[in-house]
Amino acid sequence: MNLPPPVLTLIIAVPMAAAIAVFFWSLDRIRKERKVPLESSSEPRATPRELVERLLRPAAENLSQRRSVRGRPTLTEDLARAGLNITPSEYLLIRIGSVALGALVGLFRFGFSAGPLVLGVVGFTVPPLVVAYLQRRRQNLFNDQLTAMLQLLSNSLKTGYAIDRALETVASKSRPPVSTEFERVTTEVTLGTSVEDALSALLLRINSPDLEFIVTAILLHIRVGGNLAEVLDTISDTLRDRLQTKRDMSVLTAQSRASASIITGLPILLALGLYVFVPGYFAPMTSTLIGYILLGIAGLLILVGNVLINRMTSLQA
Repeated sequence: MNLPPPVLTLIIAVPMAAAIAVFFWSLDRIRKERKVPLESSSEPRATPRELVERLLRPAAENLSQRRSVRGRPTLTEDLARAGLNITPSEYLLIRIGSVALGALVGLFRFGFSAGPLVLGVVGFTVPPLVVAYLQRRRQNLFNDQLTAMLQLLSNSLKTGYAIDRALETVASKSRPPVSTEFERVTTEVTLGTSVEDALSALLLRINSPDLEFIVTAILLHIRVGGNLAEVLDTISDTLRDRLQTKRDMSVLTAQSRASASIITGLPILLALGLYVFVPGYFAPMTSTLIGYILLGIAGLLILVGNVLINRMTSLQA
């Protein structure tokens, strides 16, 4: 993008100056936190993880509160759904580090231009995309194991186990992530939490309509009574039929989904190949305003085409 050199210098210098100021401010805060008074010299020093918590916890709590007001999951719930064993403060630190890494790579590769800003934005968006991918993969894996989990839970109830003992059986004999989540449920029940509250917390960690249906049946059994094993067998048969239908639909739409991947990836790989192997031929696309506009239009069209194909071939639950 043909911007005047003073403007480009100002665009790069101001964020980097702010980043340097925040960096030295953080170092000063860390130095003050680690400074041990003489009268309390026997106290252990704070670990780096504790220092990160102290520095970024207010920002993480503020962001989680804003997301909760908007009706969205908090950072803690998002990370739990992805199966990540990190705190919201550590997640914010990773996101800040990815932005800084992208900006530095862009600065060394493209110099004082729009490149560092673009790569900084890319670094800002990569962590949420990774978390969303891990959430989808974990949810799909959990849903695939629901049928076996229901059968195990039903058999445990038929042998005369109470609901809490049946949940322990599921936790001990299932595979992750089902075993991991139900181990947490049984631990909470052992520590004094009611079964209703423990299962409600499970729904916050696993965003699954099928699991919500199962938990509702269990809660109704606890409050009203009835033959829960028979109800779970009926739900298991329904989920098994739905899963088989989804697998059949997945086979029928495999070619269209493969076409979407090829159509999306081929132009990007071709552009990268030209940029690396024939830089002179591709230079007008990265050194002129018209080239940037054409790249933006091409990226938008690729995105629209990919979204349309995915919507047409999506498998609704």
